[in-house]
Amino acid sequence: MKKMICLAGMGLLLVSTVLLSCAPVQVTKTPITKSTLSNLQGRWEGWTTFSSFPASQVLTVMEINNNTVPIQGKITLNNLPDGVAALFPSSVLSAGNSAILDFDNGEISDQGTLIGTKGKNFLELTYYAGGKPRFDGWFYYQGARGTMSVNKK
Repeated sequence: MKKMICLAGMGLLLVSTVLLSCAPVQVTKTPITKSTLSNLQGRWEGWTTFSSFPASQVLTVMEINNNTVPIQGKITLNNLPDGVAALFPSSVLSAGNSAILDFDNGEISDQGTLIGTKGKNFLELTYYAGGKPRFDGWFYYQGARGTMSVNKK
């Protein structure tokens, strides 16, 4: 009987260990400061979802070129749905309905997020450090609004 209890206990320990090893890595919201800007520099890839086309996610690449304020870079939205592409000025569209949006005025908000404004266009991204750093946020651009989530590459 003691042998069965011991084996059952070891089995539960083994199952618990396996389940815990499969748990997702915790990613914590990290306020952006001038001292953490160097962590943001580089290439980020992920997806953008437009409110008017929620079923069509758009492959998104964001590049941050510097580690000082104002933050500079570009966002490339690949293969935009025709309805969304119609909202964008032809000057930012390339072949295949891709849009390249340059920015040179990124700032750090009081809440520690990355914000950018240009005219009526607006972007706010929250930084999550941890095992796989990412940005999540929302935007409004030329009448199109939606959300964006990109991971560091």
